[in-house]
Amino acid sequence: MLAAVFHGDGVVLLEDHPDPVITAPDEIIVRVEACGICGSDLQIANVPPGHPSTPPVVLGHELVGRVVAVGSSPGDAKVGLRVVVDPDPKCGTCAFCRAGRPANCTNIVALGVYRDGALAEYVSAPASCAYPISEDVPAEIAALVEPLACVVNATNRAAIRPGESAVVYGAGAIGLLFAAVFKASGGSPVVVLEPNERRRTVALEVGADHALSPEEFVSRRASILPLGADVVADAVGSSLGDAIEVAAMGARVVVFGMNQNAVIPIRQVMITEKSIVVFGTYITHFTFPAAIRMIESGALNLKPIVSDVVPLADALDGLARLRSGLATKVVIVP
Repeated sequence: MLAAVFHGDGVVLLEDHPDPVITAPDEIIVRVEACGICGSDLQIANVPPGHPSTPPVVLGHELVGRVVAVGSSPGDAKVGLRVVVDPDPKCGTCAFCRAGRPANCTNIVALGVYRDGALAEYVSAPASCAYPISEDVPAEIAALVEPLACVVNATNRAAIRPGESAVVYGAGAIGLLFAAVFKASGGSPVVVLEPNERRRTVALEVGADHALSPEEFVSRRASILPLGADVVADAVGSSLGDAIEVAAMGARVVVFGMNQNAVIPIRQVMITEKSIVVFGTYITHFTFPAAIRMIESGALNLKPIVSDVVPLADALDGLARLRSGLATKVVIVP
């Protein structure tokens, strides 16, 4: 099959790759209908990498597809079922899984990171990670379920209440999903900070009240957020210092973006003086069903997020467009 394979040292090649096969009773094979390119895919391919992986590996973990083969113990999965897939299989047996904290599982072998992913025609996955999704949801929107489920986990922990203010650093796909969910939760105002004008426009389309460049925010902050923001989300991975500074007294700061190369100064005393809660989160915690319901119901306007839908043969161009900032979300359709 054709696949986008990461070979290390920033090298991603589009090449023939062996078809996946079932190697365990609870495994399934999914024919990929669509797969989004994530910011973490770009981080993996950076030099030096901003996200770990084990090359050679097929990239891609935001997928929707159809089950075409099942092992001997597939649970509810069956051939022909349209599914989205949690790419972070939790073991269920480590100390953190047994303590009810599967997002902290120490034995995750993530699709598209440590095992072959879905920037390909087919992908294998544990059957327990597959969730049915309506045939009515367009493929490029269904491919947003996985990142949305991760964001829903983060917003659940932030516990934003109607009328509370929110600031989101970054208007990539994750930042845009944060803005959409914060607004749907009653956040007001929801402010997105993003240097790219094209992405600021999309932020307004998905529900943000203000989409500002960092420079604009400096001049308008006092009028928009005189007391600071009740909830702040760093969707970039290098804005924690700024997030702490803009946070209101008693605020919650969500650290979501990942960049292993970012080293930033932090005024720790501000956390203490403001009684701020700072927490990190980046994967799901039983939030796939909620994300699927949100997308199937049309509760969020996510269509503006997907800027490019391209064939697998153009996956490398898709990676380049996302890296350049010309795209907000690239979805590959094999």
